[in-house]
Amino acid sequence: MAKRSLLITRVPVPLRNQVVERLREAISEQRFPQGARLIERQLCEMLGVSRTLVREALRQLEAEGFVVILPHRGPSVAVLDRQTVRGIYEVRAVLEALAGELFVTRASEEDRQRLTVAIAAYRRAHERGDGAGGLQATARFYETLFAGAKNEIISATLRPLSGRIHLLRTRSLSMPGRREEGRQEMEAIFQAVMGRDPADAWRKCRLHVENAALYALMSFDREAEEGEAGEPRAKPAARKRARS
Repeated sequence: MAKRSLLITRVPVPLRNQVVERLREAISEQRFPQGARLIERQLCEMLGVSRTLVREALRQLEAEGFVVILPHRGPSVAVLDRQTVRGIYEVRAVLEALAGELFVTRASEEDRQRLTVAIAAYRRAHERGDGAGGLQATARFYETLFAGAKNEIISATLRPLSGRIHLLRTRSLSMPGRREEGRQEMEAIFQAVMGRDPADAWRKCRLHVENAALYALMSFDREAEEGEAGEPRAKPAARKRARS
């Protein structure tokens, strides 16, 4: 796939937002691989913007978990190792399951309408084969789910992980078969929460995260094996049911 230019064209969207979005996409697409240094001068040239805007964008991406900024080294792309990834999924499994359960008992009709709109956007992106659009729609779906759960602690806990969660979604969806399985799981979550069954919503939300974790962790194994022998490992079998 041809790489598009990062150069920003002026449109009626705040320039700072454009810089953040372009860099976020470039990191998600691994144009800047894990651990790569992000040199401000080079980014200014690539994006066609000032150093001030680049610095502001990097601080935003640091808050989201895409970038780390270290003394005497400057900004670089965040590195995800297996232990960190496992920990992120363990936290997500508990909090997202709780969010699904609470949405059933606390969401207003307006919240339910917004979730219906969110899943419709997700479906359209999936039908188009729009990977980037699907990731954005997935993020919006979860934002809506969390808002309807009426528990700010869930959102506040997961918000600093949003960048790493986005990168891990990209990883898991890169594995053969995961995109379709993920779609089915998202539909199951929607049906469970709209069906007003809190226990089922809890199970479906947790199952989705646990299956995503299997694929994301397997992607590390695939990278290691391809690096050593050039042969990818077969895809993992998804779990059939979540732990109770």
